[in-house]
Amino acid sequence: MKNQYIIETIETKTGDITLKVNDYFLHSKYNPKIEAQKFAENHYEPHHVHILFGYGLGYIVDSLKEKLKFNEPLIVIDPLFDDSLLKVQDRHKETEFEQFLYNSNSIKNLEYIVDSIKELAFQRTFKIISSPNYDKIFPDMYLQILKQVKDIQQKSIVNENTINRDSEMWQKNLSENLLSIFEDRNLDKLYQVYSCPVVIASGGPSLTKQLPLLKEIQNNVVIIAAGSTINSLVEYCIEPDYVVSIDGKEVNYNQFKDLHLRKAKLMYSIFNQPKIRSEFNNEAFAFTAQSDHTVNQYLTNKLNINLPRIIGGGSVAHFAFTLAQYITSGPIALIGQDLAYTNNQTHAANNKQAESIEESWKTSNNMFTVEGFDGEDIWTSTMLYSMKLTFEQLIKEAPPKNIFYNCTEGGVRLNGFEQKIFNEFCTEYIQEEIPNKNLGLVNKAYKVSQDEWGNLKGILEEELKDYARIIKHLSKGLSVLEGNKSRTVFSEKALKILNKIDKEITVLYPKVQMNFIVAPITLEVLKGFLEKENETPTEMYTRVYNQTKTLYSKLLEAARKSKTFTEHVIERINNEKIKKGEE
Repeated sequence: MKNQYIIETIETKTGDITLKVNDYFLHSKYNPKIEAQKFAENHYEPHHVHILFGYGLGYIVDSLKEKLKFNEPLIVIDPLFDDSLLKVQDRHKETEFEQFLYNSNSIKNLEYIVDSIKELAFQRTFKIISSPNYDKIFPDMYLQILKQVKDIQQKSIVNENTINRDSEMWQKNLSENLLSIFEDRNLDKLYQVYSCPVVIASGGPSLTKQLPLLKEIQNNVVIIAAGSTINSLVEYCIEPDYVVSIDGKEVNYNQFKDLHLRKAKLMYSIFNQPKIRSEFNNEAFAFTAQSDHTVNQYLTNKLNINLPRIIGGGSVAHFAFTLAQYITSGPIALIGQDLAYTNNQTHAANNKQAESIEESWKTSNNMFTVEGFDGEDIWTSTMLYSMKLTFEQLIKEAPPKNIFYNCTEGGVRLNGFEQKIFNEFCTEYIQEEIPNKNLGLVNKAYKVSQDEWGNLKGILEEELKDYARIIKHLSKGLSVLEGNKSRTVFSEKALKILNKIDKEITVLYPKVQMNFIVAPITLEVLKGFLEKENETPTEMYTRVYNQTKTLYSKLLEAARKSKTFTEHVIERINNEKIKKGEE
């Protein structure tokens, strides 16, 4: 890269230094500091993540940092940091800000960088700024940044919509799954138990053409079915070894009803649709998502349930891919992972969700084309494309130790995955039948004693008392808000009581389980009441009042629902476990 760029250092009329790269000035040749101040004023956006393409001599960085009124993150990317063509200015060295200065290699990891910044947990509004002439000197890299940010925003929209739509269902499912989880805490015994090839079958349209070969080699590999894919496999007389399910919706249960499975075992997330567990006669294996830190701590610290934390994403196939790495040291093949509408189909044949797409969908359902498995353009959607990006991020954040391939032969191209024809994968890696694939893996579920069921019941009964305390505090907080006479300032007495309530709730919150149901409330409160520039005292009071009232009232509703969920679990322990044990 060094030979591509001629960098000149020039003294300006004000005595400051400016830079010229390949005849393009990076700063004003007259007064770079004043120019930087005007530039920052024109480009600053409150409550946005600012991504500055071009560091130069740091003048714009200094001016932008002065403009940041609400502690907004500033990420700086400069290709001239590559090969040390440009140095970080001394005033920025050994400061907290230095960690946010990146070279061009960071562009492909931008999503990971954004995710690692704690302040951005609920902030996904971006302001992309190109320093003067950087978009001309590095046009391709600038376009890459624009594309990366667009991809991040698309994934964020999908994730946020999912949280807002499904959080209460997840909370309810966790409660209803609790008794099964208490018994199915044995996934760790599958850790690296296999060394053979694993084939992950997903329900994309191209799966149909892979089924004959999959049936032929089913005794030579471990087959993992991703969710509803089970229907396509069973219809073709293929029963997988494992089925992964994470979908909490009631309709997902319909995918598993009356399948009469004989050997398949279930791997399920803690918020999976609870009825699905009863469709599997063999033992099952529960897990938590790695992102569910609070839930995992609750299960471990309070209930002594230690579940493996599995890296996943928005689709069941993401979890299946990580679970395959968990159970085997052998090679892994993805089939049916189209993430696109191959042959104008949504799913493989015999999948209960399968349907054909019409041409009109391509304009009405936020669809667009991307590079496919064979290099040709193929139609996908925002949601499916988000899943593609998650696969690509998974192998960056946690590079697999296994050999892994995308053998889908249709759909999108997964960057970072070697594309391989499924038949070639079989020829290379599958040699003979796996003897006793299920030996030692049946009927060894964790045995829960009557004392343990009684202890669980006691813990949950104490939890009901904590819910009652939370409800009492939140109700009192709402009364204090309503009773505050001023409409411009909180009274000293009101502030004292509200602060005490906040402290009490902070202590009680970890003692109960309402993490899922609270997530959309947190999103709304953090994003819906942002401070304005130059806020008047009245505006500030109104904002804080409405924010606090929204928080308390919605937490109150969530606590009451979660308390009811826990009451139902206790009732089930009495009816299904303790009573049966006594009989």
